[in-house]
Amino acid sequence: MAATGSGVMPGVLSRIVAIGRSAPDRALLRRALDELDARHRLAEKIAAEPNLAAIMTEFVTRLVDAFGSLAAIRGQAVLDIACGSSSSRSPVTGRQTSEFEPWMCRLLVELGAHPVGLDIGDLAGEAFEHHRVDLGVPGALDFLAPGSFDAIHESRLFGSPEFRAAHGSATERIRREIHRQERRLLRPGGVLIHSDGRRHG
Repeated sequence: MAATGSGVMPGVLSRIVAIGRSAPDRALLRRALDELDARHRLAEKIAAEPNLAAIMTEFVTRLVDAFGSLAAIRGQAVLDIACGSSSSRSPVTGRQTSEFEPWMCRLLVELGAHPVGLDIGDLAGEAFEHHRVDLGVPGALDFLAPGSFDAIHESRLFGSPEFRAAHGSATERIRREIHRQERRLLRPGGVLIHSDGRRHG
């Protein structure tokens, strides 16, 4: 693993690497985390906001549980609904936070997948396909073709402070619409990964 002055990489990120179920998966994950550190200062951001380590652990665990092997993710088209952005703010402090950056999409890129991120926040400069979408608007996902994704991940939409402020009273209607769209967009046999950690599909 790349050395960092913070000491976070050998400790926290090595524990994330250990989530891999096989030596090849752990090596793949180590390379991916090294790239995330080099491109997005992951270790530095974990040192500043330690909860980011728990978020990354959760994301890696979801991928392992959903695909069995991290190597199986290569080449997969994955939709990440409410992927996060560089302009997201903490619901506690109201300040900009790295916790809500698009880490799942960034991780998927480094694992060789083809993620598509959807968020209302700023995604300029990210290395994955992304669309600025207000998920509270009816038909917001109609522009995406039916059956176009091998997997769909959704975990942070309904906990987003921006979403709650804009659409809090319509949460159940929006939840039903998102789940309808997920069924439309997922190819037969595809994987639906929700925040409950269960694999659907």
